Amino acid sequence: MAGLLTKGIKLSYKATGSSDYTDLTNLQEIPDIGGDIDTVEVTTLDDAAHTYINGLEDYGDSLDFVFLYDKTQFTTLKGLSGTINWQVGLPDGTSGAISSKAQFTGECHVRLDGKGTNEALTYTLSITPNSAITWA
Repeated sequence: MAGLLTKGIKLSYKATGSSDYTDLTNLQEIPDIGGDIDTVEVTTLDDAAHTYINGLEDYGDSLDFVFLYDKTQFTTLKGLSGTINWQVGLPDGTSGAISSKAQFTGECHVRLDGKGTNEALTYTLSITPNSAITWA
């Protein structure tokens, strides 16, 4: 049976001036990576039915990643500003090594998630993509 667990997925960032990506810890949830293709109607008066072509890919307003709260990482992410390089790594290589990577740039903001009694404290990192998402 083929398949892949989410165990080992990594979100990393590369701050301005840095040459290496920094892996984030305590990741609990990732969003859909990729987008929907808009369609553009190109029907003419000679056509017997509506016709369309593919338009731009739409990733949505933001990509939301959920983390188990850690004060140091929360504070670090709150301090990021401007366009940041991001990378989502999938553990689809030999022995679960990161092999496939989705890379993009975007601006981010962090919010503490609402919680009730006896729940783990989490926060959400929302990234507004400002480039295409490419797979390497």
